Amino acid sequence: MKILYNLFLFLLIGLLIFSNSSQLDFLNMVNQTIKINVKGNAVKDKVYTLKRGSTVEDLLGIIEHNDDVDLSCLNLTMVLKNNDVIVLNKKKELEKISINSADLNQLMEIPYVGEKTALLIIEYRNTHGSFKTIEEIMEIKGIGLKKFEKMKEYIRL
Repeated sequence: MKILYNLFLFLLIGLLIFSNSSQLDFLNMVNQTIKINVKGNAVKDKVYTLKRGSTVEDLLGIIEHNDDVDLSCLNLTMVLKNNDVIVLNKKKELEKISINSADLNQLMEIPYVGEKTALLIIEYRNTHGSFKTIEEIMEIKGIGLKKFEKMKEYIRL
């Protein structure tokens, strides 16, 4: 009987200590759920409840977000823990470079454009005037359809 009494006291003291330090974690452990706080300028701030062991990818599957969410900084396989905070921001707008007014150094900031190609772009402008369409850049030697497709999102008139 004394052993049962001591065991009861030990369990009671353990529960009191445990409940004071992390009552929510204890309840979530029993429920096998976790709470995740999602914030940022691409979503409405909200707390989501997921199963213990859920990943960032699981979370993204249940939240409402637009295509303009920047997922590049997230580890989709990371296992979430109770009370984690996930910040989802919008993708930054690319600062497109004007093929009509950019100088040599600015043109060289365009992916797939080196010094030689940048000089050819400037020479083309000087000879033919401003580009009328961004597709006209394919008139430059060394810029074919494949290269143009890779660089078109970085350029403007």
